Amino acid sequence: MEPAAGTVEPTYRGVLHASRLLVYATAALSLFAGYIHVAYVDSHLQEWWAYGAFFIAAANMQVLFAALLVRWPKPWLPYAGIAGNLAIITMYVITRTSGIPLGPHRRVVEEAGATDWATTAAQVAIIVALLSMLEGRPRRWIINGLLLLGVLAWVLRLTGHLQ
Repeated sequence: MEPAAGTVEPTYRGVLHASRLLVYATAALSLFAGYIHVAYVDSHLQEWWAYGAFFIAAANMQVLFAALLVRWPKPWLPYAGIAGNLAIITMYVITRTSGIPLGPHRRVVEEAGATDWATTAAQVAIIVALLSMLEGRPRRWIINGLLLLGVLAWVLRLTGHLQ
C-alpha cells in the first residue's frame, strides 16, 4: 500500500520518524552528556553520596538511552528522552538559581561553568531532536507543555522564587 501524499514514512528501522543521521547525532549528544556526568561523579561523591548517585544515575540513563535509540528504537523512546533530559535540565536550573535542594550544601547556589553550559546545551539539543521525531498531537502537546514550563520559570523568577 502506498503512503498518502505528503506523509513521512519512518526512515530509521521503521520505528522512529527520523533520518539515520538525526538518530546518530542525538545518540552522540546523549553519550557526550553521559560522559560529562561520569567525569564529575568523583567530585560530587566527595561532597555527599547522594550528589554522586545523581550523577551516576544521570550518566547511566543517558548512555543507556543512546544505546536504545540506535539499537532498539521504539516509539516511546523520544518521550522518555525528553522527560529524562528535561528533569536533568530542571535540576541544573534549580541548583544554579535557588541552590541545591537538599544535603549538606542545601541552598548553596552552584557556579555555572563552560562544561555545565555545554552539557545543558547538548541536552536541549537532544530534546529538540527528539521533538522532531514526533508527529501531530503528541508533538504539539509536548511543545505547549514546554512553553508553559518556560512561562512558569519566568513567573517564579520575576516573583523572586528563583534567584
